[in-house]
Amino acid sequence: MADMLNQNLNNKALQNGSNNLRPSKPFGLNVRVPERTIQQISETVKTNATSGVNTIFKYLEKNENVFDGTVARQLDNLFVQDFNTKQILKNSETTENRATFVMDM
Repeated sequence: MADMLNQNLNNKALQNGSNNLRPSKPFGLNVRVPERTIQQISETVKTNATSGVNTIFKYLEKNENVFDGTVARQLDNLFVQDFNTKQILKNSETTENRATFVMDM
C-alpha cells in the first residue's frame, strides 16, 4: 500500500512538473552559439584541411625548376663546358710551340 501511495505521489509530481529528480527544461538544447564562434570553427576546419595540401604546393612552386627540367639542362651545359675546357687545355699542352699549362683540379 505504501508503494502505491509513493507511486501515486511521484506520478502527480511528474504531471505538475515539480520533480526534483530531473530538471523541467532539457539542459543544453536552448543554448545559442554565437555567430563569431561558428565562423572561427569554419575557419579552423578550413585551415587544417588545406594546410597539408598548401605545404605540398609551396614546395612544388619553390622547386619548380627541378621538376620542369631546368636544373638538368643547366647541369648538362656545365658538363659540356667543363669537357670543352679540359679538351682545349689538353690540346694546348700537346702543341710544342706553346707554353704548357698545368691544370690542378
